[in-house]
Parts: sequence; C-alpha cells; structure tokens
Amino acid sequence: MIDRLDTMFQHAADLGIEVEYADLGPTRHGEYHARAERIVLHYLLTRSQMISTLAHELGHQRFGDTCSTPANERRAWEYGAALIVTPGEYRQAERHAGPHVGAIAAELEVTPRLVEAWRRWWCQRGQHLPPETLTRLARVPR
Repeated sequence: MIDRLDTMFQHAADLGIEVEYADLGPTRHGEYHARAERIVLHYLLTRSQMISTLAHELGHQRFGDTCSTPANERRAWEYGAALIVTPGEYRQAERHAGPHVGAIAAELEVTPRLVEAWRRWWCQRGQHLPPETLTRLARVPR
C-alpha cells in the first residue's frame, strides 16, 4: 500500500519546504508561510487530515498564495487532490467502497473534503487531459 503521508513529506522536502507542527487553534488544520517556505500542521490532526492538509498546503505553495481567498482555497484543494490521488487509484477505491464520499475517503486514507476536491478536479480538468499525461501522473512516485 502507498504511504501517502510519507509521499507528501518527501515531496515537501524535495521542494525545500520545512514541515512543522503547532497548536493552530480549534479550527485551523494547516498554514503555508511563503516567506519562510514552511508548512505548519496542527499537531492534533488524524493521519487522513494530515495527508489531506499537507497536500492542500502544497497547493498554496505551488501557486504562490500569500492569502486565503475562496478561489485560492478551492484551487489548493483541487491541486492537492490531483497531486496525491491518481485516476486509477480513485477508480479502484470507488469500485471497492462504492460512490459514498466518506467511504472513498477512508479507502484512500484522505478526508472527504479532498475526495470532493478530486471529483471537481476530474470533472473540470482531469478527464480532459491527454492519455499520455494521465499515464505520466500514474508513474509519479507515490
């Protein structure tokens, strides 16, 4: 089985992004600090929350986001979802767990929010990618 958390930590390290833990209060799961090239995760996150939040914060890094807007948040969730879940993995999870978002999330070891973002990404962009791009995505070390 793919260790998605290890994959996300390795990807952050490859990008030169430091990941640390802190108490971010009762509602924040993560933060991206562009100047410091650092991602901060809430220290009480579950494994699925940590995987999903780290992927999301890497989306903020990818687009150079310096503030939180609805558009930035949506884009970061969709980027993070596409980064960590391939179309083949999603298909397999849906076949095994059925169409319920929570069941698919449990199968993929991510949050339902990330599954919803993946579905948006697939409908808007993913399904329109050329086959060679999807093949390349499937070969990215995970």
